[in-house]
Amino acid sequence: MSLEGGLKGIPLSHSAPPETDKRWADNAIISAEGITRGPEHWSEHLSPEILQEIKDEIPNSYEIQGDILIVKLEQEVSRYGTEIANAMLNQLPSVRLVCADNGVIGEFRVRDLQPLSSRNDNFSTITQIRENGVLISTDPAKVYFSARLSKEREDNLAVAKELRNKLSRPLRICDPYAGVGPSLASLLREKELVSECFAGDLNPDAFELLETNISRFISKLDTPLSTLEVKNIDAREWAKEVQAESKIDYLLVNLPHHSLEHLPSLLPLLSKNHPTVIRGWAIIDRDSLTNQKDAIESMIELAGGVVESINCSEVKGFSSSKIFMRFESWQIFH
Repeated sequence: MSLEGGLKGIPLSHSAPPETDKRWADNAIISAEGITRGPEHWSEHLSPEILQEIKDEIPNSYEIQGDILIVKLEQEVSRYGTEIANAMLNQLPSVRLVCADNGVIGEFRVRDLQPLSSRNDNFSTITQIRENGVLISTDPAKVYFSARLSKEREDNLAVAKELRNKLSRPLRICDPYAGVGPSLASLLREKELVSECFAGDLNPDAFELLETNISRFISKLDTPLSTLEVKNIDAREWAKEVQAESKIDYLLVNLPHHSLEHLPSLLPLLSKNHPTVIRGWAIIDRDSLTNQKDAIESMIELAGGVVESINCSEVKGFSSSKIFMRFESWQIFH
């Protein structure tokens, strides 16, 4: 109902006496302020002057890893980076740090991140991501991690279970390009799935976090792993540097720019006289997808394997001419 002064009243009872009735005399009448809707977009926290100046170059997307927001800023708006970061912090209470993404740098192809603003002056780029119920420590300024590949990691687990059922025993697994270990999180926590684990990364910063994460992943296992090797070495040296030759049932190959190039050096890791599985990812020319199956099969046969099945499929686009491909191969070495 409408009241004086533009106020609104909500009747609690249609049979209640009017407010002039003497029965209300000793009761306080309280006018409460209504709840108004706050800003719906972080840009609404910018000053009108800045908003007017950059309105055509406002970032339309960003990525959040843990409590870190990563955003690409066009050159025209980069001078307002601090103001943009503060606006994002005001809008997104779960974000602690906002960084500008200045592209990929270095041997390990990590992001060149520029911290812009933080909550409570905490500028550390180490954060934690929860994936499939598991906490994974990472540092987007020093290591590569993609939450967009979580579905691939779910499929890794499904394939591992299938192989375990086929072999009727826990698996010996190897992830020589493990990064901080996201692919190992679900594999190592699955009951009676893994008996031996060989993992590593050439990036020393990733290796340090990998050790921390693996310790967390296995901390609640009912049955300890019989073998755990975590190494900071080139994956192509695993067969001779670590006593893993002809040991591995399940091999992950995730170095997309070099996976196919490195694959022949990894095949000696695979165990013999029973089915083994390789799951890998590679960046290839878009028009070469149909040729990849034959190329991988030739590598395996040259190493003495008999291929049972190979599947190569596009996961996502990478550029106008390249795609991100997954390959999965089942084979037996004799």
